[in-house]
Amino acid sequence: MQKNHLKDAAPYIPWYSDDYTGPVRHNSKVKDYMSLSPQEIKAELERHVVNQEEACRKVAVMMYQHLHGHRFVGLLAGPTGSGKTFIAESLKEMFPDVVYIRDISNVTCDGWKGSKKVGSLFHGVTNPYSYNGRIYPLLILDECDKMFAPRINSGDENVSESIQSEFLTVIQGGEIEVMEKKDSGFGDRESGRVVDTRNMSFLFAGAFEKKARMIAEKESGSSIGFGASHIKLSSYNRELTMEDVREAGCITELCGRIQKIISLNKFKEEEFRKMLDIRDHGPVYEMEREFNLPIYISDRKKSEIAHYAYTTGLGVRGIKNTIRDYIDELTWEDCHAEVLEIE
Repeated sequence: MQKNHLKDAAPYIPWYSDDYTGPVRHNSKVKDYMSLSPQEIKAELERHVVNQEEACRKVAVMMYQHLHGHRFVGLLAGPTGSGKTFIAESLKEMFPDVVYIRDISNVTCDGWKGSKKVGSLFHGVTNPYSYNGRIYPLLILDECDKMFAPRINSGDENVSESIQSEFLTVIQGGEIEVMEKKDSGFGDRESGRVVDTRNMSFLFAGAFEKKARMIAEKESGSSIGFGASHIKLSSYNRELTMEDVREAGCITELCGRIQKIISLNKFKEEEFRKMLDIRDHGPVYEMEREFNLPIYISDRKKSEIAHYAYTTGLGVRGIKNTIRDYIDELTWEDCHAEVLEIE
């Protein structure tokens, strides 16, 4: 058995690193981006995202339209570990100078305590006024369900609604002042610039786990008394609707600007098991690349890991966390080991 197929692999550089430049095959020339078809974008997404064909198709169409000057506002919804992060990271890899990923779970309003404001989400985002070409930025706004969730302060005010109201100007398209720290040679100083969001696209992303559980409980019906339902539905039994998103806390004005919800499937246990057999992409491949370490897993352990990922609801993250635990053990026992075998 060949066990050194990653021995000469290039060092793994995560997408969020300052040293990350994206795959060689996708450089920053506009003409390369413009030559891609929706089918080619979808095929690249599916190298990293398993069993989400319809979601990848819809994202590919949106991305193609954005590259050709048609802005969109979408929402990517699905359970933890279903592939939302992989889709975001894959888009960032393919279009490193177009796509920006931002966590908006802890954004605060201007004038409120906290370092992350709506304007700060545009730090490092290319100003469209000086952008070389016709492709404008696409911002992926991750953990949006946590921002939408109601947060009541001591004055009985839902501060989440205030934060979302600040997003309206950004989402519907307008000018926003961005303050950034720059090295002037005499220490850092803040300077402001105006960013025009009218040609930018936005893709919200969130799990909406609490809402999914509420839907399952409601549609399962009562389990007590005469005529009670004996069917227990699981979370994400159906796709989320815009009304579900509104009930999860998204204000009506913001809901009205989201043009499409892209739902990701909840994986079955056997699908997690299939992921562990894939050698050229998927969670095992990702861990191999990160640690530059070939990983081989017995069939028995694959079944155990898949069962854990499914029953805990951790999904792909559960698979990667489990493999990481084995890597930690191997590092402790033999930090010079050249292969990991999980028996």
